[in-house]
Amino acid sequence: MSTPSIYVYSRFSERPSLSKLAGPLPVCILLGSVILGTITPTLAQVPGRGATQSGLVGASMAVLATLRDADVLPPEGTPEANRIIKAVIQFQSVFLKSSDPAVQLFLTQALAAQGRRGAEETLSRFRSTGWTSNELEALSEQWNTTAIDQRDRLEPGFRQFNVSLADFERLMELVANARTAFLRRGQTIHQVFAQRRREMPGGTP
Repeated sequence: MSTPSIYVYSRFSERPSLSKLAGPLPVCILLGSVILGTITPTLAQVPGRGATQSGLVGASMAVLATLRDADVLPPEGTPEANRIIKAVIQFQSVFLKSSDPAVQLFLTQALAAQGRRGAEETLSRFRSTGWTSNELEALSEQWNTTAIDQRDRLEPGFRQFNVSLADFERLMELVANARTAFLRRGQTIHQVFAQRRREMPGGTP
């Protein structure tokens, strides 16, 4: 646990309750280490539209904490764990920033298929807050129903953010596994994510 990592985590902290997160804390500290590297410039390029860098970081941290709560994350400090951390951050940027038509169509179709509210309203909310469990669930379900040739069309847009179809498939697999794990416990991914999001930077009480 490096001093710079702890510094980054404490710098983004907004609530004393963060110190009590014995479970997801190591993952969040590791995320802080990644932010010190190549990820911060990417986040800085995300369009404003109400989103803040600390809010986007908090959303990514909440995703990682949720996946850890589901016991689906690979061991910390491994290349696979680092790959997942990068995927969570970079794909948030992909869907916030990419102008690639295939990426935008995939996102729009995913949100529209969920049917809980208008796709435009959901998209606007996503752009102002970053990841939510609703977007993750919608993308996971859309990915599972998308044909291979249509998936391939996403590759150029993903590649612009230094991630691949394999990275996205792995992330969607973890989301699906987390949903199943929580249902077995009588919970939903939305309940767990909402709690974790409140505890992270940019969350609301």
